[in-house]
Amino acid sequence: MAAHLEADLFYLDPPYNQHSYLGNYHVWETLVRWDKPQTYGVANKRIDVQKRKSPFNSKREAREAMQTLLARIQAQHLVVSFNNEGFFAAEEIEEMLRHWGFVRRLTRPHARYVGARIGIYNPQGEKVGQVSHTQNHEYLFVATHSRRVYEALSDHTEAAEALQLSLF
Repeated sequence: MAAHLEADLFYLDPPYNQHSYLGNYHVWETLVRWDKPQTYGVANKRIDVQKRKSPFNSKREAREAMQTLLARIQAQHLVVSFNNEGFFAAEEIEEMLRHWGFVRRLTRPHARYVGARIGIYNPQGEKVGQVSHTQNHEYLFVATHSRRVYEALSDHTEAAEALQLSLF
């Protein structure tokens, strides 16, 4: 799909790891497809989420999927959201974005997903295991072909990071 679109700016928020967006955002999938799928469970998830998987959710396939997607994007600027618990380290993403010319990374602490706050439970509802940490680092990578945009970000990185932290 990205190969058929052109824009000044693209925003990407790909799955970071094995956790499927499709399973978590099944309602949006149903709205986009405008279908009436068979469902299962209390959340009425689409049955097809059990078999349909994204290459972004596979450590073995994620790098190629990301590189293919990045190569197809036609834009002057790109913003990629990721975090430090994904399949790629920040430096790896920066390397994938190098062909854009200029890359800036903004980082901020962020509360982890809800499971890290409420604990880990088995299917019987019994609390099991220990939560290791409740915060991670969220990244925004700004990649641009424009030296002017890059320099503006570089000149204002401290101010941008302070603003970022105050907004959240």
